[in-house]
Amino acid sequence: MKKHISRVLLFMPPAITNKTLIDINPAPPLGLGYIASVLESMGKEVKIVDCLLEGWNNRISISDEIIRIGLSEESIKEIIREFNPDIVSVNSQFTRQYKNAHDIYRIAKSINPEIITIAGGAHPSVLPEFALRDQNLDFVVLGEGEQSIKELVSALSADPEKVSSIDGIGYKTGGPIHVNPKTRFIEDLDSITFPAWHLMNVERYFGLEVSHGKRTCTRFFSITTSRGCPARCVFCTAFNVWGRKYRARSVRNVVDEIKFLKEHYDIGELLIEDDNFTFDVERAEQICDRIIEENLNIRFDTPNGIAAYKLTPKLLLKMKNAGFERINLAIESGNQEALLKIIKKPLKLAKVKEIVTYCQSINLEVGAFFIIGVPNTTISQMWDNYRFCRKLKLFEPFISVATPYPGSDLYKICKEKNYLKKDFNLEDLYIRKFSITTKQWGEPKLRILMKVGYMYLKFFQALDNPVSFSIKLKDYIKRRLNINERIF
Repeated sequence: MKKHISRVLLFMPPAITNKTLIDINPAPPLGLGYIASVLESMGKEVKIVDCLLEGWNNRISISDEIIRIGLSEESIKEIIREFNPDIVSVNSQFTRQYKNAHDIYRIAKSINPEIITIAGGAHPSVLPEFALRDQNLDFVVLGEGEQSIKELVSALSADPEKVSSIDGIGYKTGGPIHVNPKTRFIEDLDSITFPAWHLMNVERYFGLEVSHGKRTCTRFFSITTSRGCPARCVFCTAFNVWGRKYRARSVRNVVDEIKFLKEHYDIGELLIEDDNFTFDVERAEQICDRIIEENLNIRFDTPNGIAAYKLTPKLLLKMKNAGFERINLAIESGNQEALLKIIKKPLKLAKVKEIVTYCQSINLEVGAFFIIGVPNTTISQMWDNYRFCRKLKLFEPFISVATPYPGSDLYKICKEKNYLKKDFNLEDLYIRKFSITTKQWGEPKLRILMKVGYMYLKFFQALDNPVSFSIKLKDYIKRRLNINERIF
């Protein structure tokens, strides 16, 4: 049945997190921004609502450990009633947060059963059948959604029977669930309009205490310059959204967006969120050259990490001169055998050593990502993470616990080998949860490893720079005293 579609309401849902360690943060929703641009080009009236941002101070206790942050159900109902949308779509990024997305589908249908509900994002892309079991959800858009959403909205408005032939769409017809696999990806990324920044309450994002990594400027935005990564790391699920083929925007297109954000929003720092910004070294160099030539005077960071195996001293120097004050290397393991054979990352640790040494020589700060708890790695191999960091003087690495996200090879391995803990559920999927247990190790051993490893690095950091360590120690003691005073 054809339906006239004039208004589309796009949501970022509320989120759950740990009370003692808030591991979520509002950030301008790039994905929704791109979808909104497509819909506006079709003549639709679009509204973006970031429930996490707008309800940042609204915190509800869910359990002894978990809180929910974001707009209340009543607030979401009021927004839907007031806007009176024909479509309600939710960006469901994280499997752990899926219930918050499904709450919005339920709310929308309770207000008006005729509202069409659509799920997009990483979670429904890897678990479309699971998502569509919800009676309140009508469609799932798999992977990158710009072309699929355009075709879906057009079909619903003109010829609903065409929905069955749309690439990367999940839907229901009278009960059975159908999923059309994602087979086509957008080759010309320059053809995609810039995100609809004007639909976001951008000023609210600036200056938040919680942000994506360490920020050097309060006015920061995110940007993606490419999609897809050919690497096959065992824990990764990004290929389910972006595919494995590397596709990149042109240098001119990227720089034009940087200039736009600088001129219209006075952005001081940009977070490059690509899965692999430096995969095409020549292109990355050209982007840096253009930024320098046009004197854009902006800082850059790579909070998602970049692949060290593609970096060169020439590129690193250009990145430094273009405004990169820090790079984050996705190293994953300090043991070469585990890295290549188990984690399956195409990286030589000797290359990492060269890169880190060069970065330190040009005063380019280096962050590093490592992972522990991948099945078939030994405690000794995991301990090599800390040994490797000590040798390179990377004293503050970000070391996460292996998380078996659906859609990853890691998840398949854990299911096949029965490595998931007996009480495992989808809400356990975050990088501080010990969800995997093998015959060799489990949560107790991994916790000890992390604690001792942290102390090990702090000890050598103190030896390397006793003055800096003394300042940090005094600051820590002062903060603890202040906390105790407030408690008293």
